[in-house]
Amino acid sequence: MSKSESDITVIKTGTCKTLSGKSTLTYQVGTDEESGVNVRISKNTGGGFFSNEWVSMKDIQAIMEEHPAGTPVTSFLLQPLFHGKSVNTPAFLLAALAHEKQLRPMKGKKRSLEPAEDFTAMVDKMASSSSTTKKKVTTKRPTKKAVSRKAVIKKKSMARKKTS
Repeated sequence: MSKSESDITVIKTGTCKTLSGKSTLTYQVGTDEESGVNVRISKNTGGGFFSNEWVSMKDIQAIMEEHPAGTPVTSFLLQPLFHGKSVNTPAFLLAALAHEKQLRPMKGKKRSLEPAEDFTAMVDKMASSSSTTKKKVTTKRPTKKAVSRKAVIKKKSMARKKTS
């Protein structure tokens, strides 16, 4: 499941469009000794909330292996990784995985994704690529108070814009 607190060594930071193409996401790939390769969404240029928790690629891989071949991968598939979190996060994670070539477009199905044939090999390659520049970061999950404060500030900001 997702990691709430951990020392993660960031091995890659990337950007990609959301699946809708309406905003740009920044995501990070990192490693730790306990769970191996992890991924998280760290920024969104749009207004959608998201969880910035690290998710183990092993957990994603386990979900993908149970997914029936030939059926599209949707954000609902990854929802169990973020139980009780923002509904945007699984879709944002799909966008990052597609950008990393972990998922590919399904043949003959517009806007549908499927796991890459060599998903496991690609996860292993990500783990071995940690010889690139590393940056140690400590992450903590935002508290409910912090998240709700952000929502209140955003709501007030939007109300001011409407009255202007």
